[in-house]
Amino acid sequence: MPWAQSVSARLLIQAGSRYENESDSPFSLGLAHYMEHMVFEGSHRHPSRRDLERAIKSYGGKVSSYTEKEYTMYQAKLPTKHADFATAFVRDLAFNPLMKPESVIKEKRIISAEIRKSYDDPSQYRWNLLRKLVWKGHPLEHNPLGTVDSIQAITRDDLIAYHQRFYRPGNAILVIAGNITHSQALDMAIKDFGDLYTSSQIEVEVQPLIFTEPSPRVLIVNKKLEETHVLLAFSTLGNGMKSTQLAEIQILARMLRDKVQDTLVYDLASSYFTACAPWLVSDNGLLVIMAGVDPERTEEVVETMVREVKELQVNENSVTDAKNALKSDLIIDLENTDAYAHFIAEQELFNGIVRSPAQTEKWVDAVTPATVHSLRKNIVTDETVALVLLGSVSKDKTETFERKLQFI
Repeated sequence: MPWAQSVSARLLIQAGSRYENESDSPFSLGLAHYMEHMVFEGSHRHPSRRDLERAIKSYGGKVSSYTEKEYTMYQAKLPTKHADFATAFVRDLAFNPLMKPESVIKEKRIISAEIRKSYDDPSQYRWNLLRKLVWKGHPLEHNPLGTVDSIQAITRDDLIAYHQRFYRPGNAILVIAGNITHSQALDMAIKDFGDLYTSSQIEVEVQPLIFTEPSPRVLIVNKKLEETHVLLAFSTLGNGMKSTQLAEIQILARMLRDKVQDTLVYDLASSYFTACAPWLVSDNGLLVIMAGVDPERTEEVVETMVREVKELQVNENSVTDAKNALKSDLIIDLENTDAYAHFIAEQELFNGIVRSPAQTEKWVDAVTPATVHSLRKNIVTDETVALVLLGSVSKDKTETFERKLQFI
């Protein structure tokens, strides 16, 4: 990336909420996220949170992390002249946490507060409601933060055992993106990660993710909010990040996003925010249309969303427009070293094959209206749909909204 002024070192650990089990103590709910918190409580080289922050800031850098459904991400981003420190910092952060007893206790309080906040924040709570509705009986039905009770039950020994099991070279992917050469990046990786013991990828029993057709298909949570949060979701029927139809899913999502936005925001002025995006794991997922609306117009908006989905025109022009939009987004996003590292890392994690931006554009261009139409026909049905409403909506209207979900 010769145009870039920074270098991002991104480390993915294949450890996420999918691998947690409510009834299995070593993998109790919230462990992956708890572990993410603990690595910032001090490492061998930087024994406190403040030491870690001072170290990265002294080079003008930034550190970020998050816990996903199937992996945890750690990243250091620094000016190019300090690129060497990026890999050194991420290595120490992720592989050498001290996990001091007092820090374990402190993080229990912090994470418990974060869990409580997630139920007060509708932008988080709505997703917890959706996963609970459609992924019943699977680890992914739970809040990835865990519960207050599960966090209180996790011990320092649990965290150490979890780290030893999942935080291993054979279970990690390192990506270095920025204005450096391939040989420079390789030298950095060898210098900072080459002394780690070799290990094969760990084997964890993974429960297949199956869409559990809800009955009723509508979940209403009455909560006093200024707007109603609407999530209209369709199962992708076994098509996830590893699917050969991933490009079709992304194109269909873009087409629905544009159509719903044009109607709800620009024509009806019934919503300020709308979106449509895939919500996927490796082997399955959802296509989710979302909107924030005036509570008094909730029924009108749901009716409109259903109608727009049913009336979506899949033809050469509409598919070409969606393809061009996706390719433009890709080009613009990949100007950023964070986004480029993410682009590479997820491909490697889910498919073991990394397409270049040019190859990705060709991959998108290979999609035809016929394959998008086939996908839409399969996943947009009365049996694959679910609706979440969070806001000032009476639960007595469940049947009313249920009747509106007619797609055949």
